[in-house]
Amino acid sequence: MPIYDLNDVHAAARQLRIEYRGRKVMRDVANLGYELEDVADCLSRLSEAEFSKSHLRQAAPGDDEYICRYPRPDSQDGETDQLYVKFCLIDNCLVVDLGSFHLTQF
Repeated sequence: MPIYDLNDVHAAARQLRIEYRGRKVMRDVANLGYELEDVADCLSRLSEAEFSKSHLRQAAPGDDEYICRYPRPDSQDGETDQLYVKFCLIDNCLVVDLGSFHLTQF
């Protein structure tokens, strides 16, 4: 069961209220060729069926993990990326704190 309500995630993403938790996330997003708008669109499309699991942490908010498909920004023929997305909501559920955003390792 997810920690965060997807309606809150979608609302924050639509308003581009997204923070990258570190340089690795920024690098992973850039290596995919995604812009902030692509990340926001991906987050705003997440569904309950794509939920994988929650990661609970003692000293900080937990993360929800999703595995989803998203159209590649540079694709001419509708190719998609299978993405591993992990995040928490901060600032009273107004901002998505993105912990991971990269291709799945399957």
